[in-house]
Amino acid sequence: MDTQKLKHFIALAEHCSFHRAADAVHLSQSALSRSIQSLEEELGVSLFDRSGNRTKITPAGTVLLGNARRLLLDTHELMREMALFHEGNVGSIALAVSPTPASVFLAPYLAEVSRKRPGLRLDTWIGRTPELVDAIRNEKYDVAIVDASAIVDPDGLTVEHLASLEGGFLVRHDHPLAGTSRCTLKDIGQYPVTCSPVSDDLARRLVDRFGPGGHPARLVTYFCDSYHVQRDLALSSDTVAMSTLAAMQPELGAGRLVRLVVDDDAPLLGHYALVRLTARSVSPALADLCVYARDHFERLSREGRQGNEGK
Repeated sequence: MDTQKLKHFIALAEHCSFHRAADAVHLSQSALSRSIQSLEEELGVSLFDRSGNRTKITPAGTVLLGNARRLLLDTHELMREMALFHEGNVGSIALAVSPTPASVFLAPYLAEVSRKRPGLRLDTWIGRTPELVDAIRNEKYDVAIVDASAIVDPDGLTVEHLASLEGGFLVRHDHPLAGTSRCTLKDIGQYPVTCSPVSDDLARRLVDRFGPGGHPARLVTYFCDSYHVQRDLALSSDTVAMSTLAAMQPELGAGRLVRLVVDDDAPLLGHYALVRLTARSVSPALADLCVYARDHFERLSREGRQGNEGK
């Protein structure tokens, strides 16, 4: 069966319009019509109802649609696996990361790759978890490292949870709250608060711990994807950064930023995961990336726990 005809069929099923489907597959409407008619003749069934102003898929077409998508994915994966076999350790990885993994993982991983796999090309993208998960489903990226609590629908995905990382409220060393042995959320609320976008799960946990005032809509003044901007803002003003500690470790280690002890000082954890399409094959280089991510997050988590024990 001609896979091009299946692609044309899927486009028409998705757009329900010969005009829009033809644009999507870069064909004229007449060429698309001939392709669909040829597929119908080959299968001996009518795939679309063309009566009226809208093209509607028939029951036979609905049956074909799911199978056609699986067949095209399998065909794509076959070609990809052959390419991976041919390339060996040389090739490329399309990697997507949400803001926190970008700040704690991306630079050390790229440094590792430059030493061990200098021939490997990486295409990296930083974005928010929902859009990155959608991009994984659409095969735009090979793997994503994201906020695990923001993954709503894991169907069709392989989700591997990584070690959790501790977060907290951070201020510059000479901030008015820096000398306070223990402060409350009300104390923090006297100053602007900055953090990266917060998942619904973390928002619930903040409310459970601090009450309604802990909801990000009430607590956070500046939402920002960039930890560099959050760091610079905290260092140059009275703004409080609600941040993963590992992302600010150089400043914490040098004493330029300090962590506030808030209420009962219970740990505030961020949860992260590796996400990839289950049906997609894993190259040797991608397998190595996953191993490095597991080890790296485990090391960061362990160092965070040891830091707390030493307080």
